[in-house]
Amino acid sequence: MWKFMTLTFVSLVSTAPTTLDVNDFAPINQFALRLLDNTYAYVKNDPNKLRQNIAISPLSVWSIFSLLAEGSSGDTFLELMKELRLPRDLRSTQALHLAARNILKCGDKDVLLNGKSVMFSDCSLEIHPEFCKAAITYSTDIYSVDPSNTTKLANDINYFICLATEGRILNVIKPEVLENLRMVLIDALYFKANWTNQFDPAETKVESFYNSQGKRTGSVNMMYQKGNHSFGDATSIEAQVLELTYGRDRQFAMLILLPFDGVSIQTLLKNLATHSLSWMKEYKLSTNVPDVEVYVPRFKMSSQTDLIPPLQYSGIISIFDKQRAQLPGVSNSPLFVSKTIQNVDIEVTESGTVAASATVIGLETRRLGQKFVANKEFVYLIVERCSSAILFAGVYEDPTLF
Repeated sequence: MWKFMTLTFVSLVSTAPTTLDVNDFAPINQFALRLLDNTYAYVKNDPNKLRQNIAISPLSVWSIFSLLAEGSSGDTFLELMKELRLPRDLRSTQALHLAARNILKCGDKDVLLNGKSVMFSDCSLEIHPEFCKAAITYSTDIYSVDPSNTTKLANDINYFICLATEGRILNVIKPEVLENLRMVLIDALYFKANWTNQFDPAETKVESFYNSQGKRTGSVNMMYQKGNHSFGDATSIEAQVLELTYGRDRQFAMLILLPFDGVSIQTLLKNLATHSLSWMKEYKLSTNVPDVEVYVPRFKMSSQTDLIPPLQYSGIISIFDKQRAQLPGVSNSPLFVSKTIQNVDIEVTESGTVAASATVIGLETRRLGQKFVANKEFVYLIVERCSSAILFAGVYEDPTLF
């Protein structure tokens, strides 16, 4: 049984709306929130990591595995269909995949969003033309390479990632990782955007940061602004939600989800993973956008996550098993996924977001909603506002001065 690897690399920087209905992306969002919950659970299993910031791009993961689903059969097909929430028929699945790709098209000069996919396959491996056609349909470039020269292949992959992420992610693939691999699938996503209403650096001050029990865990550089922002309570997930938009067109936004007092991050993540998506509308109490004082940490993080355990927690199992994986639509050679690695690089500053994260939390006057203070653990999402599609998701709980 031959191995292949899936890789997703994401870089976000904050500094023409689609016409898709929110319901069109509900399956992807359900997958995204469950993956975030399972990733957090997996990372927290490490006893050496009492606190850990999480950053993932579920859209990238969904894109790669939905492509593999087209070449799968048996239990592998059934698991991917169920856990990726794919439509029953191929045409609808392809339409959803293409719609997800179309989200990456943006005409706002204050927002740069690029998504690139590539497949490197062993020159001796015969890939079925139908799978190649599907990959090309989803804007995936295909290259035939000599996998025996792992040093050159690693350099080629790192070069592609560097270009796709505007130099934010460098030299992440080592030659030894590529040994015995027959195929490598990569999805790279780069997001750079300015806030619609930027923060004044002169207002940034060092403030304490706390966990959900009210214990001080460190300090952050707290940014401040006062402006019009959508916010409100989402009681179904036990959190207050604040929306900070990007760019002139406000097509993209960061949602900051602050757990209600006494509610842990684990509980909030479980609520997100198991409840309906109605909360994405629930928190918008009215059409009148109020004036809100917003306090948000300035932060930067880089993470590399092995996503196989979180995906297995989700129910995607056989594709990672060399004895059980069934991918006959990819190649006649037996294949299984041996590695699934995601790198996310994030930077949030006064001007915007770099990589994949941002935050704001409501502590004071929660019911009145006049002030949001991001000084305790919170969940953040970066979404396309017309479709509500989640591009990036994460947890901020380990404070640092940046």
